[in-house]
This record gives sequence, structure tokens and C-alpha cells, in this order.
Amino acid sequence: MSTSASADLSSDQQRPPRRNPHAMGTFTSMVLSTVVVTAVVLAFFALVARPDTVARPSVDVPAVVTEARRSTGWQLSQVDGLGEGWVANSARLEPEADGLRTWHVGYVKDQEYVALDQTAKATDGWITAQTKGRTPAGAMTVGGVPVDSYTDPRSGDCTLVRRGGDALTSVIETTGTCAEAAAQAQKLSPALR
Repeated sequence: MSTSASADLSSDQQRPPRRNPHAMGTFTSMVLSTVVVTAVVLAFFALVARPDTVARPSVDVPAVVTEARRSTGWQLSQVDGLGEGWVANSARLEPEADGLRTWHVGYVKDQEYVALDQTAKATDGWITAQTKGRTPAGAMTVGGVPVDSYTDPRSGDCTLVRRGGDALTSVIETTGTCAEAAAQAQKLSPALR
């Protein structure tokens, strides 16, 4: 092999291979690809259900409270007769503030909320956790039972606390006024005593 032939080979080897001008695609191909991908995304978006409201699962409060009563020996309450549209969305026995076992049951209706929390031998820390920073609004009576009321300074929502001493301490939290909370507290079964 001659020197000139080897020089030709080495120069061919050094040159990058020629690229196909269509390997990167054309502008038309890019536009068509974008249209196809957009159509697929829009079709997927149209087929996926988007409900206006989220269905809240209902809780069988009587069954849960029966089991909680059995495990604690406490005379736990539930709220009966809140009216049409109210649904129990939580009922459980759980550890809470200060490590106290707490019975919790919550009810919802649209943007309204009522919750009951009960425990034995409540501490000041437990009561503070349940009132969630609401301001003391004074004492009142609910069905002849003395309770302390707390209100949220921004919304006016109310929490009522019936201190139990040796009995259960009960806390009613609501998205309503203290008068509404008192009306809901009178629907406890068994009643506050």
C-alpha cells in the first residue's frame, strides 16, 4: 500500500460520517408529533372523572362506641339526632395529648363540623390540646350541667368543656357558636352529667 493510499484512508477515518438531513426530523414532523401528543393528553383528561365533591365514608358509630366501651369500661357518649345531612366521618379510641386514651367521634355536614372527645382523668395539657388555642369565654350550663366555653377569636367557633373530675371529661368542638354547641351537647347519648 502506498503512502498516498494510507493518507486517504486515514483522512476518511478522521471525517465524521455524513448525517442524513432528515435524521433529526423536519419542522413538519415536530408539529405533527406535538399535535398528536396534545390530542392524546386531552383525550386522557376528558376521560378521567373529576367529581365536584369527595364522598366521605360513613362510620358505624354505634358499633365502634360499643367496642370502645367494652375495652375501656367507660360510659362513652355519641351525638344523636343532629338532623338531616349530618354524617359521622370518624369514630375511634386513640392515644392523645399527655398519653391519655381518648374517645373521638366527628360529624360533618357541608362545611360544618361537630366533634366529641372524652377521656378519664383529664389533665390540663389534654384540655389545652382539645381546645386548640381557643380563648376562654366563660362558664355556662348545658342541661343543668356546668361547662366552660372557649371561642376562636377569628371565626367565633366554639368548644365546650365539661370537666369530669372522677367521671369522664367531655369536649364538644363545633364550627358554630356556643349556643349551637350547647344545643349539640344536649344531643349526647348518654347525656352529660
